[in-house]
Amino acid sequence: MTQTAELRSSTAVVVPLPERVFTRSGSSFDPRGDLWEWADGPFNARVDFGRYSDGFEVFVPSLKNALLPFVKGHSSSHVINLHSAFVHFVEAMPTCPDRAIGVQHIANYAANLGTHEIGRLGTLNGLLQKWVELGLSGVEPECANYLLERKKPGNKKGDAVRTRNPVEGPLSEEEYTALHSAVNAAYGRGDLPLWTLLLTRLLLACGGRISQFASLKLCDFDSSTLVLNLPQAKTGQKNARVSFLSFDISRQTAQLIIEYKDGLLAEGYDDNSAFFPEDLVMPKGPRKQLRGSSDMFYGHCTPPNLSRCFKALLKDIAPPTSRLDFAPTPLTPKRFRYTFGTRLAEEGASKVVIANRMGHVDLQQVEVYVAASPRIVENIDKTMGELLAPLAQAFKGKVVLDEQHSTHQGAPGSRIIDFRVSKDPVGSCAGKGKNCAFNKPVACYACFRFEPWLDGPHEKVLVRLEADRERWAADERMAAVNDEPIRAVKEVIALCDQILQQRTEQNSEAAT
Repeated sequence: MTQTAELRSSTAVVVPLPERVFTRSGSSFDPRGDLWEWADGPFNARVDFGRYSDGFEVFVPSLKNALLPFVKGHSSSHVINLHSAFVHFVEAMPTCPDRAIGVQHIANYAANLGTHEIGRLGTLNGLLQKWVELGLSGVEPECANYLLERKKPGNKKGDAVRTRNPVEGPLSEEEYTALHSAVNAAYGRGDLPLWTLLLTRLLLACGGRISQFASLKLCDFDSSTLVLNLPQAKTGQKNARVSFLSFDISRQTAQLIIEYKDGLLAEGYDDNSAFFPEDLVMPKGPRKQLRGSSDMFYGHCTPPNLSRCFKALLKDIAPPTSRLDFAPTPLTPKRFRYTFGTRLAEEGASKVVIANRMGHVDLQQVEVYVAASPRIVENIDKTMGELLAPLAQAFKGKVVLDEQHSTHQGAPGSRIIDFRVSKDPVGSCAGKGKNCAFNKPVACYACFRFEPWLDGPHEKVLVRLEADRERWAADERMAAVNDEPIRAVKEVIALCDQILQQRTEQNSEAAT
């Protein structure tokens, strides 16, 4: 008797596949083919059944029928995870079972799973329970009872946040500041496109998942109120654009968004266009287009593509971190989300507020953010900050002798004055202040376009910044806002002193 005959000789049934199935998001496809592809909100889903061989292909019809209920009622990522769990399971078996999959096969599989893989058993359980429930051939009914009785540990969530993992966990305070500075400087040099700068800022300001930003449209930002309405994910709705969460955007970032939005509208996009258009983020285009022009997410990047392009651009400008022996800081969208949640907890936000701001429907997922001791967090950030500060140079400009030696030599908009400390200019702007929405001259000292004058009143600026910091001493987060400018001013003062000393020595040598 062949394997196919043996599998079909049990009391289980073989259910014919329908000609077309409709997904939760409203897409449809023919499930009888070896390749399932459909659009699910901003995602492109793909499940390949043609990979099965060496006898395992006899399981495919039942596998498809077991997956169909999930296709109709769950997200595409859940379907893909279920299929991936089955793929991992069959690849772990040395040979195809002579008859149906039995308890011993699952027990052997579970025994050989590594510590980091143990969560796969829980995912496989979800698929096999449905398989047995539908009475499909290929899996013995006893497997369902075995899996229900066995404790099925899931992935240990929150470890990266709880341990402040330097690769996958939240950014430290110094890494956060260094990232802001590095991204701003890279954009100013032309090394980063504006969309990357904006995505960095919005990820840090809103804590959203990359799929939420892939679902974002230009109309979601209100230029009059400076409010961003972020589409919510994992709500159980048919797509991410059913519910939204509002975030106030800082004036500086909002100004950049307005310029970005105006630029896209001038190029022919409209308010209903993607905030991060596919043809802007991916000039070469996607592998395959599954959406028609009438699709709500036509022109949107898929979350994996947006994440991949974003990470590739940030990788080249990532600032060093002392937590990894001064290697570049690993940057992924998920780390930005962890950082957002951690900072909320450190600022004293309640679990309810954290859950609301992060789009969680319950408090279970936010426990990890408030679990770490604030004292431990403070000590870690303080120690790491002392190590990182000398390496992350805050001042990135060039000291000049005076205005006549500056790039624009007194052109309108180039002179920078802080009347709160002195009527004398502190330096010049190599960009003539064009389209700059930053706080002058505080932000200037950390800008690569800044050209401080050798005899500028930099000490007075430092006194004012340190006085501001002292006023906020009771709130460490607020007090630290100007830490990078303070370091930059100190570096400028030190450079000016060094240049003056060299000039004095040179004059002395010339006199002798």
